[in-house]
Amino acid sequence: MSESIIVYKANDHLEASSCLSNLIINEINKSKKNSFTIGLSGGSTPKITYSLLKNDIQDLSKIIFWTVDERWVPRDDEYSNQKMINSFFADSTAKILEVEYSGLSAERDANKYASKLENNITNFDTVILGVGEDGHIASLFPDTVAVNDTENFYVSNEVNILSKWRVTATFKLLKEVDNVYLLVTGNNKKEILKSIMNNGNTSANKLINERKKTILITDQEI
Repeated sequence: MSESIIVYKANDHLEASSCLSNLIINEINKSKKNSFTIGLSGGSTPKITYSLLKNDIQDLSKIIFWTVDERWVPRDDEYSNQKMINSFFADSTAKILEVEYSGLSAERDANKYASKLENNITNFDTVILGVGEDGHIASLFPDTVAVNDTENFYVSNEVNILSKWRVTATFKLLKEVDNVYLLVTGNNKKEILKSIMNNGNTSANKLINERKKTILITDQEI
C-alpha cells in the first residue's frame, strides 16, 4: 500500500458519500479564498454526494464547478455527464463551467474547455473521481492516447465506450489539484481496489504515484 493514500472506510455507499461530502465541506470552510473550485465526475457513484453538497454547502455562490470529463455527445443525451451535473447544480448560485458540445470536433471542444478553465480558475482546490473496474479515472482509459499526454490540461480521447470520443482532464491537471478524492464503492470494485492498494498498473495508481496525497473513500474491505 502506498503511503500517499489516505483511506476512509465506510459501511455502505451512503455513508461513503456522506463522508466525502463532509470532507469537502470542511475544506471549503477552512478556505480563506473568495472562491473554491470542485471538479465533478459523471456516472451514478457520486450522485448522492452531489445531492449532499448542494444541501450542505452554506454559500454555493463561492463555488466554481468544473467537469472532469465528458462523453462527446449533445447536452441532452442520456449519457452526458454535464447533463447529470447540471441536474444538481444548474438552479443553484454556484458557477458551473460547462463543457460545450459543438458537434464539429472533440479536439476543438477539449481545447475550448481548457481555455475556459484557464480563464476562470487560478487554483484547482478539489476533485471527485470515480474508478472504473479497469482502474481508469476521468476518461483516462488504459491504452488510450490521453494517458500519455504530458503537455495539456484537457484533451480529447478516443475510447469507443458509450461514445467514440471523450474530452477529459489529464494527469497533468489532476496531479495539480490540492485534494483528490477517489470514491470507490460496490462489490464490483473489490478486485480493482485490491490492485490499487497493491500499487497496480492502473490509471488510478499512475495519479496516486504522481501526488503526495490522495484520499480514497470506500465501503469495501481492504
